[in-house]
Amino acid sequence: METPPVSFSVVIPSRNRPDLLREAVTSVLEQTLPPAEIIIVDDASSIPVNLQALSAQTNLPIRVIRHTSARGGAAAKNTGVRAARGDILAFLDDDDMYAPHYLQRAASILATHPETDVVFMAVEWFGVYSELGAQNYQRAMSRLLAHAEGNWLAPDLLGFDPALVHALLLTVPMAFQRPVVRAAAFKRIGDYTEHCILWDCDWALRAALDGSTILCQEPLYRQRAEGQGYFSQAECALKHLHSNIEIRERLSNNMVDALAQQSDLRAAFRRSCAQSYFNLAYYLNAHGQHRAALHAWLDSQRRYPSLHRTKFLLRLLTGALNRTQSSG
Repeated sequence: METPPVSFSVVIPSRNRPDLLREAVTSVLEQTLPPAEIIIVDDASSIPVNLQALSAQTNLPIRVIRHTSARGGAAAKNTGVRAARGDILAFLDDDDMYAPHYLQRAASILATHPETDVVFMAVEWFGVYSELGAQNYQRAMSRLLAHAEGNWLAPDLLGFDPALVHALLLTVPMAFQRPVVRAAAFKRIGDYTEHCILWDCDWALRAALDGSTILCQEPLYRQRAEGQGYFSQAECALKHLHSNIEIRERLSNNMVDALAQQSDLRAAFRRSCAQSYFNLAYYLNAHGQHRAALHAWLDSQRRYPSLHRTKFLLRLLTGALNRTQSSG
């Protein structure tokens, strides 16, 4: 598989995972198309990343940039991007790995489609919980592809125009959180939003709004599922609900002029904001926070009124009445 000369910078954010980081770096060192550099951003690990242990057996440039205080994955990726010298940026979490021809395949796609700046890379799950991860991923991918208007460019390549954002407002599967992007385009699209919990999802939406993108459906990004995350799903659920709302509100506020000229996109953002508030209301009600659930439901209706969601209001009011009677 021939590819024209390109220079890749691989950015790996890391915190307190020395053994997994070694596996991640090894998967980059074994690429059929070696990168120009590997940039590891040590997000204030309790024991600093040991560069000698990682680079003893390679001549490939590996740099470690250390944050003196923990700033999170988005900030670590931004730090790596600012230090990168390559034409193309690729990202790898410290608990994941690349398939051996990950970079070569991405380079070939970008060379064949010079009009496209962003390639999203499909995911293969591995580890103890890989079956569950794969099931959730395939469900999300099926939902997205049912709503996205993609064009087949090759048997495993789907091209999208900015209308992809309509589907991404419904769901952002893991593949769309694994971009390979031209460095100049990343600068135009903008940094990862550091205060945003779902910063990968936020960036995917902004990339889709920016221009055409491609999905490589060959699963070359190896996603680990072994319960190694820093927070449990239960701990993250409420934060994720709030983050989904924040992303949609912020993007719609930043796109006032564009949305004014695109009624379908404006309606899509309003519907998505409303659904995100409704999801929050449902969660809060299920966890006994009924007053907060009512406020979230009202916010949902203010964004995009729906008769269908009034059924939930009846449930809220009935529950409140029953609680009042039982307490009396």
